[in-house]
Amino acid sequence: MGLFFVTGQICGESCCSQNLENEMYKHNQLLVDKYVKDSIAKISSIIDTRAKKFDDVFRSMMNSSKREFHHMFERTYGKIYLQNAEVFSDFFSELETYYKKGTVRLSDTMDTFFGILYQRMFTVINAQYNFDDKYLECVSDHMAEMKPFGDVPHKLGIQLRRSFVATRTFYKSLVKGADAANMLTALGIDEECYRESTKMRYCGACKAENGLGPCPGYCSNTMQACFRYHTEFSTIWDNFVDAIDKVGERLLGPYNIEVVVEPLNIKISEAIMNFQESGTEVSQKIYGKCGKPTTLSRPKRKADYKDSTDNPNMEIKIEPMKAQGKKKHKKVPETVDNKSVLEKIIADIKQKIKDTKQFWLNLPYQYCNNLSLHSSNNETSQCWNGTGLGTYDKPAQKTNVGESQLLNAQVYVLQGLTDKLRKAFQGQEVEMVDDTEETLAGSGSGSGDGDFEEEERVKEEGKDIVFNENREDSVFPTPASPSSTKMPEVVRTSSSASIGSMSLTRALVQYLLPMVLVWFGGAITNLL
Repeated sequence: MGLFFVTGQICGESCCSQNLENEMYKHNQLLVDKYVKDSIAKISSIIDTRAKKFDDVFRSMMNSSKREFHHMFERTYGKIYLQNAEVFSDFFSELETYYKKGTVRLSDTMDTFFGILYQRMFTVINAQYNFDDKYLECVSDHMAEMKPFGDVPHKLGIQLRRSFVATRTFYKSLVKGADAANMLTALGIDEECYRESTKMRYCGACKAENGLGPCPGYCSNTMQACFRYHTEFSTIWDNFVDAIDKVGERLLGPYNIEVVVEPLNIKISEAIMNFQESGTEVSQKIYGKCGKPTTLSRPKRKADYKDSTDNPNMEIKIEPMKAQGKKKHKKVPETVDNKSVLEKIIADIKQKIKDTKQFWLNLPYQYCNNLSLHSSNNETSQCWNGTGLGTYDKPAQKTNVGESQLLNAQVYVLQGLTDKLRKAFQGQEVEMVDDTEETLAGSGSGSGDGDFEEEERVKEEGKDIVFNENREDSVFPTPASPSSTKMPEVVRTSSSASIGSMSLTRALVQYLLPMVLVWFGGAITNLL
């Protein structure tokens, strides 16, 4: 009984010596730290693992789409396509660059692609004339007015922008959100917490209170003070979770990236067909605005015609393609419930991240649930209340949360991500350039409620697109191109910018029109 008169710094007068109290303190410190780190690491890992899975499936989908695009065009155009596949490879590359780095603006990517296509097709349709750079600059200046491709560039641009912005923002936010959560494992827990939680956990036994555990209310109040910085993160985190969930819902609906990427070949062919149908009218209007071009003096290549009079419209003759059995456009593998792999991943992410709501707020309670508390959760039953065996009826006390640079930094990160997710949900263009949190302000029209009409107009300032001239594409082959082939310069049709040197050889454009004729012949239909 004499041991009861030992007075310790934690339990006071008890049967536990100072050395034993020190050991209990160290053991409790390890348990508290391990609980916090393991709990946070678990949700961080859940999110990060699914983000990586989403990334893998998305990249696989893009590669599959590129392969199908390549195979279809190779079957249709053979060697001609293989020699000029870089025009499409560059387009896919720009989409992938946006997803990976965010260093391009999708609106400019679409303007560039259709701007180059417009120039080249105009040159082919008017192959009997000679065009210098100044004349082609004039041609480009009037593209917006001519609308040679109909409404395809506008509609496709809206669809691609919304889907890619939402897809990238969704993925990057998951990765950065997981990182932000993981950073909070380094949030310091002060000495007072370790001392009070040691008292709460062990001192009842030291005072010979029959080994009963701490009262639930006593435990939760103690741990709320311990985890006061963590619980401050709860509201910010829950807002982030809601934003992720809403963008995920968009990706399962109107912003479904697979629905946009798979028919790219058909959409591009439709645009070319529109220009083919209006080519003569467009040319006459251009002559009126830019002047009548000079006629070429050198003989032109004849496309399987005995003389030019047999082909007054300058169309390239294509023999009917031989059927090779029914070809269907491959889709992402589907499950029995008719959901693609990517859709299943998104649905799983939505559910798993919703499960993390109030995670931070519940950290103290979950810690107490993991303890071997008194079998009865009734506060009126006998349990260790910090002073003796009895009940615990003290209300939760408001703890003073001081400044924490680490916490403030992660709050800032999550607020930024939430804002970007909301913009992506609304269909606005969002940039996370070079994976930093510095971003251009989201631009684009939107009412804020997420509902958009196809007729919306997006007005954005232009930004130069950087093409990687050393890129090698595993899907689109890089031909042994002639020395005259140059990488394309940026064509800003929306701002009537000047166009410098040609981005593709003249031969490339001369073979674009077969796409139109094959469209008419139904070849593409047989391939789908």
